[in-house]
Amino acid sequence: MWFDIIIKNGRILDGAGNPWFKSNIGIKDGFITKIDRFNSQKASRTIDAKGLVVCPGFIDIHNHSDFSMVVNPKMESKVKQGVTTEVNGNCGGSPAPLNENVLKLRKLRQISEEEINWTTMDGYFKRLEKQGISQNAITLVGHNIVRYYVMGDTAKERTSTPSELKDMKNLVKKAMEDGAAGLSTGLDYAPGCYAHTDEIIELAKVVANYGGIYASHLRESSSKILGWMGEQGSFLESVAEAIEIGRRSGVRAVELSHICGQWVFKRDTEIINKTRKLIDSAREEGINVTADVLPASWGSVAPWPGRSVFPPAYYADKEEKEKLFKRLSDPDERAKLKEKLMNRPISELGYENTAFRLLCIREGRGDAIKIFPPFNEHLKNKEYEYKTLDEIAKLKKKDLLDTLFDLLIEEEGNICMCHNIMDYDLTMSQLTWPTTMPSSDGGSIEKPGSLAENRVRPTAWAGFPMALEWVREKNTVTLEDMVRRMTSMPARTIGLNDRGLIKVGLWADITVFDPEMVKSDCTYENDCRPEYPVGIPYVIVNGQLVVDNSEHTGVLSGKVLRHPF
Repeated sequence: MWFDIIIKNGRILDGAGNPWFKSNIGIKDGFITKIDRFNSQKASRTIDAKGLVVCPGFIDIHNHSDFSMVVNPKMESKVKQGVTTEVNGNCGGSPAPLNENVLKLRKLRQISEEEINWTTMDGYFKRLEKQGISQNAITLVGHNIVRYYVMGDTAKERTSTPSELKDMKNLVKKAMEDGAAGLSTGLDYAPGCYAHTDEIIELAKVVANYGGIYASHLRESSSKILGWMGEQGSFLESVAEAIEIGRRSGVRAVELSHICGQWVFKRDTEIINKTRKLIDSAREEGINVTADVLPASWGSVAPWPGRSVFPPAYYADKEEKEKLFKRLSDPDERAKLKEKLMNRPISELGYENTAFRLLCIREGRGDAIKIFPPFNEHLKNKEYEYKTLDEIAKLKKKDLLDTLFDLLIEEEGNICMCHNIMDYDLTMSQLTWPTTMPSSDGGSIEKPGSLAENRVRPTAWAGFPMALEWVREKNTVTLEDMVRRMTSMPARTIGLNDRGLIKVGLWADITVFDPEMVKSDCTYENDCRPEYPVGIPYVIVNGQLVVDNSEHTGVLSGKVLRHPF
């Protein structure tokens, strides 16, 4: 037999968690056609993988490349870290359905309205298929999007009416029929935080009829909706809500997005163990609960006022921002604002996104907030760059909130902030649970290019190499098990039966990496600047080399994977 590609002499990890074995792999017409110690040299291309690991292509279960893959079909930042399949449409956001309400109310990232020529999920998929992509793409339909579509401006004010819920169910039904793999929610954000649990259950029931999954950015930081059982930071309650949605809807799987299980401002030191018991109990009940974990502790670096300590009403527009700065400059007004932020219940302050940074300040955890300069710029006070709020407060000899207020005034609001709400070792210890897998929580980006002209979350460039680094350094789980969490486990979670394993007859999505060299060069220490990982010389998507000797070949061999797969 003549093969398109032969990979020889590699240590094969099959993705199922089995011990590695040495063998050769023959690839033809996009599929794995032979696995043994055959000596055939009849191939268009032979790769000598001596000393390297050959495994299924990584599957990113939680990703945000919805629009960036339209702008940049090569998707370098993902394929170069070994990812061959991405699941998009997470956190309640998706590329469809679209109407004027959505385009008006949702802040589009990385794409202009002029570049959008679709309104339905089917139209979006056809756009990708026409232009080509380097990776396989799976998409969920986002709850926030269907809410905006139907309810317009009022989606951020109230619960839905029976008529509106019916319209949302029809939109979810159409998306599933077009090939969406399930429903996602972003209950931490507006407008999702205004939705009652019952609304989500009704939409999830539609998804269940098509065998789809439910993926949720949990509601732990939201308390907008009447009847929500938790307060800001109520992590266990948010996990319980997701499980209840799975229980009452009958979806095939419940996927907990970037689960953390340990906030630095919570006094419940056993919360991580309680979380695991809650998940295990649900699985015993027959609810298929899984979770993805970011292999990092710090969050993304956001310009102020994004994810600020202030509720959004304080910076809703230019006029409100100016009022805020006047209040911060007036001692009496500053004192009133401080008292309000430090003592009023979070639920009364009007947050539509996380209040994690304020909660950290309330608990005296200024070491969990880091100050960055604007991208490619400096602060006026350069000595404060890359320091924690706690370190700056000690230099200023002021409390944390006054320090932040002073910084905003001195820098005219031109600062970036990053928060570390998770204990790194505890977070990574969750990757020892049998129900968890790593993810990137980032969109595909090019370097250099328009999509890389800002800081990025390091996991967007190297979440999977970071997880492999952790295995090498900590030796807490085996390499075989981590590869399973990156391949066959997410494939099973999302419902892919023909990928995620090295097996004859399956699609040839394959990643080849050096277990001793693979690492990330995109770190918080280097200002979160875009850097490709090292140690992943070959990536094959549907039988074609997309990364060859660590360079992108320009091949767009990815496929849109429509559910049912």
